Amino acid sequence: MDSQALWNEISADPLARGYATMTDVEVAIDMNTVYRTRTRSTLSSAEIYERINVAEFQSKTDAAKVYVRDILGLGQDVQVGPDSKARAVLLAVFGAQSATIQALAAALLVPISRAEELGLGTVKPGHVQDARTLGD
Repeated sequence: MDSQALWNEISADPLARGYATMTDVEVAIDMNTVYRTRTRSTLSSAEIYERINVAEFQSKTDAAKVYVRDILGLGQDVQVGPDSKARAVLLAVFGAQSATIQALAAALLVPISRAEELGLGTVKPGHVQDARTLGD
């Protein structure tokens, strides 16, 4: 456990969780509770395929279908971050408000805990106690 990083989080309390008034057990519970999200920058072709709305796909031109099939042929770790070509193509083919794009956007959000977001792993009450001694 990175006690310094945990102490920094507890003392600064950047999300205004109220750590100063919590017990060590309460801080650990809060840090391990899944209430944050992380945005993925990649999806596998299978994940993309499963989120394509069939009716939307079937309504596209043959040329548009080829673009989509090209993306599906990329395999694992298809870059779909903000500046990626795959993202631009999918948005151009389906449109930002389409069911396909909405489903893909939802797939990019991964629920995580604050501890995971900070790279701390699972926080235990003893970790909190140890970290708090850094501020004494």
